[in-house]
Amino acid sequence: MLEDVKNRLESLGISVSSTPASTDIVLLKFAIDKVENHIKNQTNLSSIPKGLKEIAIDMVVGEFLLTKKSMGQLNIESLNFDFVAKQVQDGDTNVSFAVNEKTTPEGHFDAYVNYLRHNDVDFVKYRVLTW
Repeated sequence: MLEDVKNRLESLGISVSSTPASTDIVLLKFAIDKVENHIKNQTNLSSIPKGLKEIAIDMVVGEFLLTKKSMGQLNIESLNFDFVAKQVQDGDTNVSFAVNEKTTPEGHFDAYVNYLRHNDVDFVKYRVLTW
């Protein structure tokens, strides 16, 4: 999953250091473990279902970006938000991005990270009962 996450980040214009001991790789591995455990806990499954792979990747990217921002290691001003749509709808989840001149790049970034981190509605199909 690490390579898929790195590819997704690169598609968003965010470069990731590739050395095994780099902070980026450590943060990515932690985010992957966190998201995998969250999905497993929510679904009561021992592995992530194939249908949740892309959602898991986006959740990892969201966790990674939020951590980098919180640590002050991400320059939000340099990110390009021209490609972000005004409104995104996925099932019953709806995210609208403000598009006026007063909106800051940080506001766009926060809205996009929240969208990437999803909510648990996507897991409903895969939940199983445990005793």
